Amino acid sequence: MRKGGLVHVLFVQHVAFERPFMIEDYVREQGARWESVCLSSGDVLPSEVPDLVVLMGGPMSVHDEGLYPWLKEEKVFIRRCVEAGKRLIGVCLGAQLLAEALGGEVRKAKGKEIGWFPVYVTPEASGHPWVEGIPPSLMAFHWHGEEVTLPPGALHLFYNHHTEVQGFLYEDRILGLQFHLEGTPETGEALLAACASECAGEGPSVQDPQTIREGFSRYLTQTRRVLFHLLARLIPYGQ
Repeated sequence: MRKGGLVHVLFVQHVAFERPFMIEDYVREQGARWESVCLSSGDVLPSEVPDLVVLMGGPMSVHDEGLYPWLKEEKVFIRRCVEAGKRLIGVCLGAQLLAEALGGEVRKAKGKEIGWFPVYVTPEASGHPWVEGIPPSLMAFHWHGEEVTLPPGALHLFYNHHTEVQGFLYEDRILGLQFHLEGTPETGEALLAACASECAGEGPSVQDPQTIREGFSRYLTQTRRVLFHLLARLIPYGQ
């Protein structure tokens, strides 16, 4: 990060309704300089490589370059940031893009994971500074149908019984989270409005809209605390 100045944060949205929400709240509290682009709306990635890039989710796949040509440009931009030693956070699709850029594989999951389900700190991450103060298990909001393999050299942070790699850390500066700690009730309503048909499937890993809504009021305090704990490793207080 730069010394003697505010951190420059870039939020990369893939669709307008998947916003950074509580990540943006944290960045505002820290007084960081930030900007946001939405690639599906035609926004262009900046030529300057920022200090921290936050890659949000989206309904598309990392493999959908034919449908979304801007994915190719985004992948080049991500590799530039990685090679420049910058810090990155990826959420859901963002985590999958990071995993691919770091040499992992992105593939279709055994089924969709939609709703509130527990995730667990992995044995290999237990005791690591990044998870100190985080409970060994926590409820988290999920909405995905693809999964990743652990990139070479990355630390496996979180898992559950549906998705083996729920979170990973690379070189103490790149964080990938398959689940949505940044979510608020507005997040849930936006996803339910845009992707309601995905909740029609049956199975133990797909919840109904009412259960999803109840989860935000029940677990929001904990997810905010865990999110801010992780973000403090990338944007220390007082920056």
